[in-house]
Amino acid sequence: MTLLSLIFPASMLILLGCSTAIAPSIHEYTIYSPHEAHPSMVARSSKALRIAATKSVPSLLSKHIYYLRPSGESGHYLYSRWSDIPPVLIERNLHTLLEEKALFSALLTSGSHANAEWILESDLSAFYHRFDSRGNSQAVIDMTYRLIDSGTKRLIASKRFLITPPSPTEDAPGGVKALTQATNELTEQCTLWLAEQIKNNP
Repeated sequence: MTLLSLIFPASMLILLGCSTAIAPSIHEYTIYSPHEAHPSMVARSSKALRIAATKSVPSLLSKHIYYLRPSGESGHYLYSRWSDIPPVLIERNLHTLLEEKALFSALLTSGSHANAEWILESDLSAFYHRFDSRGNSQAVIDMTYRLIDSGTKRLIASKRFLITPPSPTEDAPGGVKALTQATNELTEQCTLWLAEQIKNNP
């Protein structure tokens, strides 16, 4: 038996072993609303509201869960992802809460062809898990909302929300928990802001 005949089967076994290695499974996360389903105590508007599709930076139009290091290094977790892109997750969360609060006579999604007196536009600038130099981390959501009168195209009001709750752990699950909390805080604050606009613009 030659040396070559011994090396070849051993090489094949190594290659087969590599080809049958099982890659880690992908963990998929969504954002749920913990809000209780009861109407708001504020006055209900007679107007219909359309929630326009959120505009965002290109990197947030994917299902990646992004992180940012103190050095400025950014990336995404390899084996964790969102069930949908962040703008859609936030829009869905806000729609659920506004339905529960029943602030408007009708609530329309961006895909609806029905008419609405008011339109809610939004720009998402940040949605990631940020680490600091001390080894701690937090979620970061930076969203700007604009309320538009669809008939006159007048800007009724605009407000920027920067939400940064701490993360319970310094990994993907911790980032998901913090971003979920941040999203719920964002939609709650936006709902309160919209209630103020109803009061100020009957």
